[in-house]
Amino acid sequence: MAVQHITKRTIDALSTTRHHEYVWDNELPGFGVRVTASGFKAYVVQYRLPGLGRRGTVKRITLGAHGVLTPDDARRLAKRELGKVAQGVDLAAERATRKKAATIKELGTEYLKDVELHRKPGTAKEYRRLWEKHVLPAIGSKFVAEVATSDIRRLHRTLHKTPYLANRLAAMLGAFFTFAEKEGARRSNDNPAHGIEFFVEKPRERFLTKEEFKRLGAALTKAESDGLPPAPQHRRKASKEAKQKHRPKSADTPLPANPFAVAAIRLLALTGCRENEVLSLRWDAVDLERGYLRLADTKTGRSVRPIGESAAAILETLPRVEGNPFVFPGLKENEHLKEIKRLWYAARYAAKLDGLRLHDLRHSFASVPATSGESLLVVRSLLGHKRASTTERYAHLSDDPVKRAADRASSDIATWLKGEHESN
Repeated sequence: MAVQHITKRTIDALSTTRHHEYVWDNELPGFGVRVTASGFKAYVVQYRLPGLGRRGTVKRITLGAHGVLTPDDARRLAKRELGKVAQGVDLAAERATRKKAATIKELGTEYLKDVELHRKPGTAKEYRRLWEKHVLPAIGSKFVAEVATSDIRRLHRTLHKTPYLANRLAAMLGAFFTFAEKEGARRSNDNPAHGIEFFVEKPRERFLTKEEFKRLGAALTKAESDGLPPAPQHRRKASKEAKQKHRPKSADTPLPANPFAVAAIRLLALTGCRENEVLSLRWDAVDLERGYLRLADTKTGRSVRPIGESAAAILETLPRVEGNPFVFPGLKENEHLKEIKRLWYAARYAAKLDGLRLHDLRHSFASVPATSGESLLVVRSLLGHKRASTTERYAHLSDDPVKRAADRASSDIATWLKGEHESN
């Protein structure tokens, strides 16, 4: 058991082991830090109820995560909680009672904070969106301990027209109730989201043809040189006050698009990278000499992606903004470009590609080597897939030899049926 003065420096220096480790403060008995095997660090309070001495059970409660709480904040909170113990309050029992009476809305606040600590920012953002839009209106006022499988099944069914969304919501609720069990807000092995039958999901497969790529390229060129009018469904609505005033005709004249935004869309098409991988790309991750992008943090972790000469040419021509580490700089200092959707909607409308998603550029990029006979292993490396099963959606595109055999067989049989001689 390590004992030392708890400061930010000492906590940051703590290394992880294969088991949970505790470091206790040498000034405030009972105040400490827990380090998990994954590297998560949290402040804790350990105590025995007064009057029982060493016969009393040692209990611990978590005060909060390091980073969310500073050492000084945690120390003040620990003093307050240990003061309650001195008055005979059982902190763990009090917290368990409080959580058993918690509503979905109340415990959900703690759950989303936990998600932010353990999941990627994009996942945490999506969880919060699903929670606020779907969970809270449906079951937010219910007590955590009283939610039944029928409640989850009913919520899942209301989203049957969007199977992917419905299934992701059910999976998130499964994780939430597992969290609730660990927090003592629900009985163990009593997860109401388990056993929900997921809807069948049909993966969206949209691959651009050669002609469609040409139309998209022409639209991006026009956007960069002259500008494009916004897509009808994405035009900003003028306020009543603006409608009453006379607007000059020049107000609706398209302006040339942000060249960084145009370059970002082109790079998406030429690399098969995900949107955030391109927008958050840093110059120190670009290896033009060897032709690679060395991405430190992607959906599947660290990833090295080979890039072709055409993609490298785009990166070579982009100007660097002094003091900004990002390839596609944003409007604010040290920030990357955040938004390219308006340009994308305008470009796909001009190219007559309604409904095409930015992510479909990734599928379209993968379809080119797949249809050229490259192995799925090559396609997997190009896209940075972690699991081979994810790449298997492109398997049907790489069956050219089989297709040619079918063509030959049907052609020969058709010739025989017509009574014609085979051509040599």
